[in-house]
Order: sequence, then C-alpha cells, then structure tokens
Amino acid sequence: MAIFQFKVSCYGVPPSVRVYMAIGSRWLMTDGAGGLPVGSVLDSLPVNTTDRTRVLLRLDEATRNDDVSTELALLPVERAVPIRRFFAWPGKRNYEGLWWSNTARGHVPFESLLEREYVMSADFDPHIVAIVAQPLALLWPRRTVGQKSHVPDFFVRLKNGDGRLVDVRHPNRVSRAAAQFTLTRQVCAEIGWEYEIFTGLEPVAEQNMRWLAGYRRDRCAPADETVAVITRCFAHPLPLGLGVYRVSRSTGASKDMVLANVLHLLWRRQLSANLNAPLSLDAEVSA
Repeated sequence: MAIFQFKVSCYGVPPSVRVYMAIGSRWLMTDGAGGLPVGSVLDSLPVNTTDRTRVLLRLDEATRNDDVSTELALLPVERAVPIRRFFAWPGKRNYEGLWWSNTARGHVPFESLLEREYVMSADFDPHIVAIVAQPLALLWPRRTVGQKSHVPDFFVRLKNGDGRLVDVRHPNRVSRAAAQFTLTRQVCAEIGWEYEIFTGLEPVAEQNMRWLAGYRRDRCAPADETVAVITRCFAHPLPLGLGVYRVSRSTGASKDMVLANVLHLLWRRQLSANLNAPLSLDAEVSA
C-alpha cells in the first residue's frame, strides 16, 4: 500500500491535507488519519504498517481505524455496516443470500449455508438482541507471519450488553485457521468481547429450528386474546396436536392458523419444547 500526502487548493477552497491510498489499481481518498473513504465499501483491505493490531469499521457514515483497546467495547458495533463487499459470481460454490431476522428487524446477509444456520440460531437465541454481518476488519501487525487481516463473519450484541465476535467454519476447516482464530480470540479478550467459533448445530436441533423459523414472521403472531388461550391450554405439558385442537375448539380459529400461532410462540420462546428430539404433533409443549 502506498500513502502520499499533498496539499489541495481549488477555487478559493482553503488548502487541506488529504491522504490517498493505492489499493490494488484503485485510488481512494481517505480522511487523512489513515481511515477509509467515508461511506465506501472495500473491494480489498489496506495493509497495516504498524506494530499493533488495528480495527476497521464503518459506523455512522464514517470509517474508523482504531487501535485495539477496551474503548472499542463501548462502540455500538451492531450499527456498523459491512466493511467489505459480499462478492458473488456465476458458478460460485457457496450459497449466498439474505435472512430476514426478527431480532435485527431486517435482512442479515450470509455467504454460505453454514452461515445461514448460524444467523438462524442467533435469531432464535433469546440472549442475542442484535446481529450484524462482517462489520469490522482486524488488520494484523506488519510482522505477523502468514496473516495480513481477518474479517470475522458476525458480531452480535447480547442482552446483558456484552459483545461477541463470531467466526463460522465447517468442523473440517477449523484447524486450518487455528492461528487466525487464536489472534482473533486474543483481540476479543483485550477489547472485552466474547469470541465464538460456530461449526454447526446438531442435526435434529437444526431441523426443528428450521421448521420453527418458517413461522417467525409477524404474520404468524397470534392476537393477545389468542395468546392468553394458548398459554392457559399449555399451562401443563400437552402434545402439540392435542393442544392445537383444544385451542381451535375454544377460539373458533382453524387448526392450521392455531398451529402457526403456536409454532410462532415456540420460536419466540413463549412456549417451550424439547428441540433435541424430533418436533412433531406428538411432542410435548408447555408454557
């Protein structure tokens, strides 16, 4: 990366200092403090020429380039936008897309089916209150062997206010990235964030969660009076199918609508069931 400083003066505009970075074949004007272009999305990451890990993130229409410290724990990273582009091309092996998140109240991008699985599980987790994809880049010190930078897959904000960085990897690929994960864990410890390496859910739990996720949207939410009837019906453990039948008889709503309502409440954790066993109409559900 080449960095040059020079004066700019044009038609009465006071002289000001600008810093330009050559990234690949592109020239980008920065904020003069080693940051990146405001509001830009990167095709590639700059190289850290210092001896300390730097953290890049785009927050409130500005790009920050900070040294690692506990002060970063105070930043609302969940409001950051992706630090780099989500690339796609014909024939790409990974499956990409957007997940509608009830937690984020918007779409969260993912770049693989395993990342989609993580976003689904985070959306289902009652301890997570915000989810953002690739909000920052970690630029390793210049003498780091074999590593220049790393973009963690997700950042989540927990209900207790803590932050957590998440990397998603297939179990067979974790060992290949062990050094990178170790560096990332050290950064999180220094900032005061948690760190997680997500390798996938158990198959039965994933299937159950995927079924419930189909009913996560607000259109499946029952009215308050229906919630009260469902809660009374499942006050004690009851097979799902039997409970749906009783609520349908009590409210006059169709069994299909009541089933959608009950599954929505299971997704919202207002009802509970054993998700480590196959979820069926015979599964016990309780309020």
